[in-house]
Amino acid sequence: MPDAAVPESVRPASSGQERGTHRMGVLEEARRLAGLKWRILVNTLTRSTWVLVGTILGGLYALSVLAMLLSAMFFLGSEPLEVVTAASTLVGATVLLGWWLVPVLTSKADATLDPARLGLFPLSTTGVLAGQTVGAVIGIPGVLTVIALVGWLLCWRSSAPAVAAAALCAVLAALLAFTGSRCAAALAARIAKSRRSTEILSILSLLLIVLLAPIFTSVATGVERVWDRLPGWAAVLSWTPLGAVWAIPGDVAAGRWGAALLRLLIVLATLAVLVGLARFALDRALADAAGGAARATGRSVAGIGALDRFPATPWGAVAARCLIYWLRDPRYSASLLMIPAISAALWFLGGDGGFAMWLLPMMIALLMSYAISADISYDNSAFSLHLLASVPGRADRLGRVVAMLIVATPLVGLGVVMWMLRVHEWQALPALLGTCAALLLGGAGVVSVVSARYTYPTPPPGASPMKTPQGFTILNLVVQFVVMGLMLLLALPPLVLLFVHLGSGAAVWSWLALAVGLVEGLVLLWLGVRLGGKWLDARGPELLQEVSGYR
Repeated sequence: MPDAAVPESVRPASSGQERGTHRMGVLEEARRLAGLKWRILVNTLTRSTWVLVGTILGGLYALSVLAMLLSAMFFLGSEPLEVVTAASTLVGATVLLGWWLVPVLTSKADATLDPARLGLFPLSTTGVLAGQTVGAVIGIPGVLTVIALVGWLLCWRSSAPAVAAAALCAVLAALLAFTGSRCAAALAARIAKSRRSTEILSILSLLLIVLLAPIFTSVATGVERVWDRLPGWAAVLSWTPLGAVWAIPGDVAAGRWGAALLRLLIVLATLAVLVGLARFALDRALADAAGGAARATGRSVAGIGALDRFPATPWGAVAARCLIYWLRDPRYSASLLMIPAISAALWFLGGDGGFAMWLLPMMIALLMSYAISADISYDNSAFSLHLLASVPGRADRLGRVVAMLIVATPLVGLGVVMWMLRVHEWQALPALLGTCAALLLGGAGVVSVVSARYTYPTPPPGASPMKTPQGFTILNLVVQFVVMGLMLLLALPPLVLLFVHLGSGAAVWSWLALAVGLVEGLVLLWLGVRLGGKWLDARGPELLQEVSGYR
């Protein structure tokens, strides 16, 4: 007699009988996964009023942009066939590229149907991939893309065969976008496992935002110059995986059936490759999630790295350690990558001989010398090693300055070269170098003193450089501007001599500015290292207590 306490579902089957297991088909798996994403989306939106309001506002803004795009596509349908084909190819390729690149650049893909969460369920790879592809439609980007693809049919309303071809191509384009996005999501997931890679991509995304203004300015002015070349570029792009699907309706409308067939083969081959890559990545992700696979890599390390290349002195050890941080710590890398971004912005915004190009090398020198003001804050609790090892304050100050100069000198030199390419004021070069020396060396001396007396909150070790540290206030920002103002004030002597040279044209003032800038910078650096080291020796424990609390 069967035990009533044992549920029927877990009782062993009777002898000679096999209990069948129900397995869903691919379409059923896709439907359930898409439904799961929809329910999660609804729950996310209804959980918080502000999230719902923000989503509605974002959706309304996106709809307004979409309305303008649909209007543009409607009016585009009245243009000649060549114009419609070229515009469709260029814009469509940009949309596909966006779907493929955004998950990688942000290192954040839609994690609702993350394979790591589905690995323990009896789902097929094909079903999960189909569910993820269908699920891509659920959300503002997917909905807008589908609506835009439907509106794209308006561009071909002058030809019934072209409309039919465009309907098929719209489906293929959606599959290319969503499947390519899954491949990008798999790559983003691999990148996300490395904190350093994630932070570098975050910094690059920030740089892209910084450069948006000069990029748009250059595009606006550049389009006028290359307007006549756009059809040729579109023709080349139409034979690539990005542009082929958008040019097929134009071939059908013009009766070029052979070209349309070849482009269709390109589209199908691209789609097959993307599906294969997505399946491969999904198989690995599901296997890792189900089996808890852990892969470890090892590498042999010879020598002691940068410590081999510096003198065996306290300041040499500090300089080697700080140089490693400059090259490997993402918080320092953010500062280094901002310099090229600022340089590019000033290059685009400043014309030949403009004020922006004069400002460029000086700004690089100022920002790099000020960057070491955060060194002790970046050390956080690791600053205790300096105290436990009894590192002299002067050695600490000098080592940090030397590491900064090794990194900053090539960057300032790059700024000077960019200035020379645009300005062509060769006689003013010595004066410019003197001003940069005063800002770089003298500024490092000022910061060596200030940072020994005053620290400000920074992201702790291991945190993203984009994180806003706790305790950072407007007062901290004001103090930073005051310190930078003092650095500029102390660099006035060579700067004034530079203006005198520009006004008089006499070369002697330019060379005098170089001499004054070098001497003043070295004197301020010497004084800053000595005084800053003295204060650091006196306030080391207090500084450690301050910076250890930064989170």
